[in-house]
Amino acid sequence: MAKPASIQPGYCVAVHLLEETAPENCYIGMVEATDEYGILFNLVHWDDKLDMIGGYTESLFIPWMNINSMLVSTEVQPTRRFMADRARKWKAQIEAMYGKTSTAKKK
Repeated sequence: MAKPASIQPGYCVAVHLLEETAPENCYIGMVEATDEYGILFNLVHWDDKLDMIGGYTESLFIPWMNINSMLVSTEVQPTRRFMADRARKWKAQIEAMYGKTSTAKKK
């Protein structure tokens, strides 16, 4: 999996987990910290009406060994496009791979 130096605090991520790691197969959030063990990120949602991150919820720690793949948006890429469009679509695609309906709702 990615080395901690390639994923920095403040980056937006959509994390695809190995099966049976957590209740969902994909989580979207903003990186808080990384270390040799895994990634800590704050789960967020995009508010279409405000056209910005609409709220932070709890933090989630995922060990590197439980991550299948990640979609990453760095500080030089547009957060809006990633959170409002790309991450939602990617999450829906991952859920479709597992035969689940999309939980990536527009707020």
